[in-house]
Amino acid sequence: MSFLGLDVGGSKCRYEWWPRGCAEGGDAATTQPAVLGVDRAVAALYDAVAAAVTAYERPDAVVCAVAGGGDPAISEQMSSSLRARLGLPVAVVGDVVAAAAAGLREGPGLALWSGTGSFAVARGADGALVRVGGRGYAFGDEGSGYDRVRRAITGVRRAVAGRGRATSLTDALTHAFDAPSPERLGAVAQQLSPGEVAARLPVVLEAFEADDWLAADVLMVGMRQLVELGEVALRRAGLATAAGLHVALGGGVLRSETLRGGLVRVMQAALGHEVHAQQVGAGDAALGAAWLASGWHAGEQPQRRWVDDVAL
Repeated sequence: MSFLGLDVGGSKCRYEWWPRGCAEGGDAATTQPAVLGVDRAVAALYDAVAAAVTAYERPDAVVCAVAGGGDPAISEQMSSSLRARLGLPVAVVGDVVAAAAAGLREGPGLALWSGTGSFAVARGADGALVRVGGRGYAFGDEGSGYDRVRRAITGVRRAVAGRGRATSLTDALTHAFDAPSPERLGAVAQQLSPGEVAARLPVVLEAFEADDWLAADVLMVGMRQLVELGEVALRRAGLATAAGLHVALGGGVLRSETLRGGLVRVMQAALGHEVHAQQVGAGDAALGAAWLASGWHAGEQPQRRWVDDVAL
């Protein structure tokens, strides 16, 4: 038997198979319902599944982990449409569930995610998941790639207006966004998607390596925000005092060794004990979704529970 998982993030869609190694995974266009609308997202997901099936074989079940898929009404609408079109057992869940499956399927611990968006999810001793953070770039996603670049742009705007200290990011971000002037930087960035804004984070990292004060401030605030999300999730999951905590770190932002190492140090200082950090790879969330499909299809726990709890 084989099972297919899709991880649909803010900038990319990745698919993988379970058991691992039964077929090669791949990339597809992102298919978020918040961006495309439900009908177009379903059509794009159908195309992504069809491409994976063409490359291998029809799976026995599919789980699509989609940013924005944690809304029960959207999940049910997308799942029903995909089942009808594919003729397969299909479940649509939020991307947080795939992150948990990627980093926490072996037991209790914490997953911290920072990519275009951000969130924390803890798995308690009873297998239940607790999610904190995320909820979109406009009112959440603290410590994400988008949020850090947004803060850097805000700092540049303050410096240009004479309300803050000078920073090398004024020229660097103006150039990176191809803005006609620093004064127009914010206007240009507002025309772009969150993923396109987040993609400029390497500019902030380069400025940090060159000892720019604003870059250092932006990155440190982002680390503290992620740790705060994690602390709340751990407390709610009953793991706040657990020594030797397992922490899975995922998302494009935390592929940076500088940011990943800094986050671990800030977390250990906040918790007062050592944590065992594991980096989650680029395709691991999609692999986690495929693992979810396997257990969901067989009625196994915790997969059945996690898939059914789409509103996490």
